[in-house]
Amino acid sequence: MKAIVGTLCLILFMSGFAQAQQYKYHTILIYNFSRYIEWPADKAGENFTVSVLGEGEAYREMVDISTKKKTIKGQNFVVRKCKNAGEAKNSQIVFITKGVRVKPEDIQALQASGALVITELENIQSKGSHINFIATKESKLGFELNQKAATNSGFKVAGALAGLAAKTY
Repeated sequence: MKAIVGTLCLILFMSGFAQAQQYKYHTILIYNFSRYIEWPADKAGENFTVSVLGEGEAYREMVDISTKKKTIKGQNFVVRKCKNAGEAKNSQIVFITKGVRVKPEDIQALQASGALVITELENIQSKGSHINFIATKESKLGFELNQKAATNSGFKVAGALAGLAAKTY
């Protein structure tokens, strides 16, 4: 019995560790996305804010990278944890982790506020996010790019970034 309980605890620990590791890569990619995307000129300010909706581990990893990098595009790198899409307005990037329930109109409102919306959701075209994380055929972390939504929101995505996308819409 102790062996079974020990094994279950180990499995839970390892799955939590794997999720934390996964978000480490998500946040590195999010930081790098900012280098290959040009925001509309009217969205520049003192701070470059990345808001995280959902998973606490994603927020902690984003805070960790902001502590190391300090700036994005010459602006202070600020990270916020938000409970809903309304709190995430006035952000340059909004990362919505899996398991968070958002309505398409919430994503559209974030887009209208000038935020680059990055998700872990299915059906990127219908939800309207700009970038969506996916698992590739090789079970590696990849992303889909909704080029049309990005362009409509005023973002200019570098061809190098578009070329790395597993899928482009």
